[in-house]
Amino acid sequence: MPITKVGDVNLEYYVEGSGPPLLMIMGMGGQALSWGEPFLERLRPHFKIIRFSNRGTGLSDKPATPFTVPQMADDAAGLLTELGIERAHVLGISLGGMIAQELVLSHPQRVEGLVLGCTACGPGHSVPTSQETIAKFGGIVNLPVDERIKRFWMITIAPEFQETGARFLDEIIGHHLKQPTPLDTFARQMAAASSFDTYERLPQIKAPTLIVHGDRDLLIPPGNAEVLQQRIAGSQVRIIAGVAHMFFWEKPEEASGAIVEFLAKVPVGR
Repeated sequence: MPITKVGDVNLEYYVEGSGPPLLMIMGMGGQALSWGEPFLERLRPHFKIIRFSNRGTGLSDKPATPFTVPQMADDAAGLLTELGIERAHVLGISLGGMIAQELVLSHPQRVEGLVLGCTACGPGHSVPTSQETIAKFGGIVNLPVDERIKRFWMITIAPEFQETGARFLDEIIGHHLKQPTPLDTFARQMAAASSFDTYERLPQIKAPTLIVHGDRDLLIPPGNAEVLQQRIAGSQVRIIAGVAHMFFWEKPEEASGAIVEFLAKVPVGR
């Protein structure tokens, strides 16, 4: 697994596939191995995908200091620089979608097309998570890693997929057990998300933008897609039916197809 120094941290990353570069930014607690092969295998024929583990996750460094979304956006931009990539399409999901927003706002010259998945613009102007869903997080922290993951999936995955996708989910758990995300990282990422807010700056985004959301997302309700669309001029929304937060796991063919179709229309080097 390649590692490169970006600023003050070493980041784990993978480059694969062919076509225009697509930087993939994972969400809270996830890492480079969290995307799932069914989704990745549908993107590789169309893009040179660059996936990496955010600071604090995977094999990347885990500094014992506070995290911020702008800091993690700088990590992403710095990784592109280290890889000699001037501009790329950017896909960010959940917390990764927040990082992607900050990346295009702070480093607009680095982003071709933008895809924001199951994300929001910050707690100040978002459709909030229900108190019932928040209550389900109670007690997760003290569970063993595999049980913690399964409990989290009760919030982020549609119940049907927990059964039909059991084999796939077992593989994902295997990846995370090899390199579990520390609880300190979750705390730092949650603090970063809590202080994040792009609402007033969203109209500054000029990159062609696709917003993708599952219609059964409990963690970040789908109404947040409408908030983003209203603030980002010319943006498009794709709601995927019957799936929850992890839409790219549950319907990888539809999710990847929407992304490929949209980004194919974005001129590289625009």
